[in-house]
Amino acid sequence: MNLKILQFLAVFVLVASCGKTSNEPIQTCERQIEIVRSQFVQDKRTALFDVKAYESGAGIVLKGETIFPEAKTVLFEKLGNSSANFIDSIIALPTDELAGQHFGIVGISVCNIRSSPKHSAELATQALLGTPLRVYKKQGDFYFVQTPDNYLGWLDDGGFALFDKKGYDEWMDSNRAVCIADYTYAFQFPDETAGKVTDLIAGNVVKSMEQQASFMKIQLPDGRTGFVKTEQFLPYSDWIASRQATALNIIHTAQEFMGRPYLWGGTSGKGMDCSGFTKTVFYLNGIQLERDASLQVHTGQAIETDTTLKNLIPGDLLFFGNLREDGSERITHVAIYMGDGKIIHASDRVKIESLIRGEANFAEQRLQTLRRAKRIIGSEGKNGIIELKDSPFYAIQKLSPIH
Repeated sequence: MNLKILQFLAVFVLVASCGKTSNEPIQTCERQIEIVRSQFVQDKRTALFDVKAYESGAGIVLKGETIFPEAKTVLFEKLGNSSANFIDSIIALPTDELAGQHFGIVGISVCNIRSSPKHSAELATQALLGTPLRVYKKQGDFYFVQTPDNYLGWLDDGGFALFDKKGYDEWMDSNRAVCIADYTYAFQFPDETAGKVTDLIAGNVVKSMEQQASFMKIQLPDGRTGFVKTEQFLPYSDWIASRQATALNIIHTAQEFMGRPYLWGGTSGKGMDCSGFTKTVFYLNGIQLERDASLQVHTGQAIETDTTLKNLIPGDLLFFGNLREDGSERITHVAIYMGDGKIIHASDRVKIESLIRGEANFAEQRLQTLRRAKRIIGSEGKNGIIELKDSPFYAIQKLSPIH
């Protein structure tokens, strides 16, 4: 082997060696980031740990943001044995820009929460008037918020009122009332011919004030006041105590939404997608479900099912989907079982279909894609099913979601 070849090989080995030495710390860092992410983030729709590692002249920069301050601590503990110099540029939300206003209360009958901070972005979910929110950061006129079911998204500043902890606690500890009418209005004066302040739908929560004849004065989170028919509201404590997630109540509530339009991202009586429908029906009966069908399927008691449907009872949730190329399950739809082979669900509109061949409203595609069944009724307090009365966002006593 001649001298030139030996020299070339020596240079090649040196360069390769230097490259390996240079990349090893950042590769180790990236592995630790993934370990921490897997520990804190089960689903990116409900959790955030967006951190990346970059090389710089001063060392390795860890840049990104998370809603879990403890995740930062865990990450740097894992990196503690490394000789590399790590520069912390990870933002633990909420940001200081919010000046302590880390809380929000939805201020309109139904607010739209989007996937990115612009009105043209995909509708991710909705929240009803009076829903408490965690607020993490601001971009333009939009705020990055989290709903009681942990769903993350962007809400414009016209959809909710910002609070610091003191103001939030005062609201949560105030006399509140819940709308039990399907659809109604708050008026400027205690007269149904007066000008309207806002529309209201079932499940909206307002602050209740004094009575005036058959009307009740209310206050909205942004300070607006109006008058509603007293008979269309229940005191919050009475409403919470009266919620009973029985099969009869679930089916009755579901049928009240018959014909309502399908709306991707919708979770209200004004329009709903399949999981928004099940979520709304159970919410009005005192149960907080996860936001999406692919999240709801991991809660409740598993019920063995096949095309005979023999193990199902009214009120069960049925999940539909398919298998991916790698064999994993993909859940794409959810419905409420009514009994006798019938389901009620949001598909084009809220409607009833049958899973029994030969019936007029038989849905072949649904029967063919039936994957799983879950029993929510009877799973309260276990299997991931939370009653509103036990939720820190809905419980009667004052409990803040952020400390």
